[in-house]
Amino acid sequence: MKKIIGTKIFVCFLTLLMYACNPSGPEPIIFGKDQCHYCKMTIANPNYGAELITDKGRILKYDATECMVNHMKEESPAYMDLFAIAFDNPKQLYKVDSLSFVISPDFRSPMGANLAAFSKMDEIETKYQEQLISWEQVVKNLKE
Repeated sequence: MKKIIGTKIFVCFLTLLMYACNPSGPEPIIFGKDQCHYCKMTIANPNYGAELITDKGRILKYDATECMVNHMKEESPAYMDLFAIAFDNPKQLYKVDSLSFVISPDFRSPMGANLAAFSKMDEIETKYQEQLISWEQVVKNLKE
């Protein structure tokens, strides 16, 4: 009986340990220190950046959303979640499917795709309203 209880406790402990080791969300980017996984540049601009969490829980950081898309295009890493920094809320990472994106020369992203993400659709300037695209459209446009 004691052996069964001990085994159950051990299994519960291992389960909790596994969940504690997996990230539950993005990790803050340390600007001026972290490097882009794709292009190896130091991540410096707090209005841009992205993270991919692999299916094994590893966090890959990028200096621009286009670097993450290019990495996905070239290597097709297995992932569980994707995040990008919202231009309208610097340093804050959001799930990519919750953001709207604009490609415009007015936004000089680090790798030259002129891509910016926005979290507050109602605060986007009128001139960009018609240019808003979804994450799926970003991936399609940058993969061409």
